[in-house]
Amino acid sequence: MQNPVAPMSPSRWSHSFMDGMRTKMDPLADAVIERLFTEARVDSINGLMRTLVENDEQPSSRLPRYVKEYLAQTQADVPKLDREKLRQGQKFFELFGPEAMLVLGFYSLPASYAARRGVQVLYRTGYLHKHAVRRVFETAQMVVDVMAEGGLEPDGRGVRTVQKVRLMHAAVRYTLLHDAKSPWDAQDLGQPINQEDMAGTLMTFSFVVLEGLKMLGVEPTAELQESWLYTWAAVGRMMGVDPELVPASVEEARELTFLIRKRQIAASPEGVAMTASLIEGVRQIIPGLLEGLPESMIRFFLDQDQWQGLNVADMLGVPQPGWAFVIPQALRRLTGLVERMGDASAVAARLLRFLSMNLLEGLLLLESKGHRTSFSIPKSLLERWRHQQSVLIAARMRAPSSPFDSHVRGF
Repeated sequence: MQNPVAPMSPSRWSHSFMDGMRTKMDPLADAVIERLFTEARVDSINGLMRTLVENDEQPSSRLPRYVKEYLAQTQADVPKLDREKLRQGQKFFELFGPEAMLVLGFYSLPASYAARRGVQVLYRTGYLHKHAVRRVFETAQMVVDVMAEGGLEPDGRGVRTVQKVRLMHAAVRYTLLHDAKSPWDAQDLGQPINQEDMAGTLMTFSFVVLEGLKMLGVEPTAELQESWLYTWAAVGRMMGVDPELVPASVEEARELTFLIRKRQIAASPEGVAMTASLIEGVRQIIPGLLEGLPESMIRFFLDQDQWQGLNVADMLGVPQPGWAFVIPQALRRLTGLVERMGDASAVAARLLRFLSMNLLEGLLLLESKGHRTSFSIPKSLLERWRHQQSVLIAARMRAPSSPFDSHVRGF
């Protein structure tokens, strides 16, 4: 497997700068939550947060004035975004959405658990490791909300989702910093959900997806990759990431990702616990036929070659897989065979799309159990993915009539 090479020293960021970013949080959203907690009863706040997080419509007129002002301020820059780049970013998702979601589940999430200091917030919030299915569910829904057509229009569902998640982050910060029974160790960990950790999370949704797709033999055109990154950069700014931590290109995103990895990747019992919960959660989603797939795919992405000699899968306590270990290995070998023979065989593409769609179909079948509305994908987008799956089964991926031909290299 050809692995990405760590970049030279970053041109925009230094360790001292990043150390400073660990002391910074999100003043805008934090001020809103501070007022909510100081001016309202806790039960009122819980009800408000449930409304913001679970309601897919615009928040009601009963919200306090300063919450409405926050929503208006975080939405103000949306009309200024480059609509063509957003359209291309969403085109990326139309073409490779199922595969991107597979990378998010088996690479991005466990990779984030390997950051010793950042994972402490996830572990301390409790429900993320006790209700791992919901973690996968909500992560997938946010990506769909943002990347579906119209998601980043001024009144788009993606904009509303980002606004709500940003407030949830602020509520988590407030709760952790006011926990008298278990004080937050800011000297060791930095502030909870600080700017460096927020930037690292943004990279898991943007650059790490590109990195993972390349490992699977899927390499979209440079234009589509830059547009994907641009779209997530816009989301990052709406989410409260400091503009100085928002990369302007794929190369800058690579530099930032490797710097954060160098600074943050380390073993922790919390990372092991979160990874075990993720694997168990995914087992509840995928069919029994593919039992062992989570361990196989995580090890595929987090082996020692990909991480320059550091076996992150072992660090996270990922069990050795059973027979399903052959699946990612088959993807790797089939892709290599295609490259050596100069053939555009759709075998690897078919297998990859089959696995990806199984994960999505499993999410669609989940019951929400009253926590929020059911997982939803716009009907037109889901039909397009299913049609692409049938095209891959019927023909070569790079056949002249293939909708992928002008957008992807590698198959």
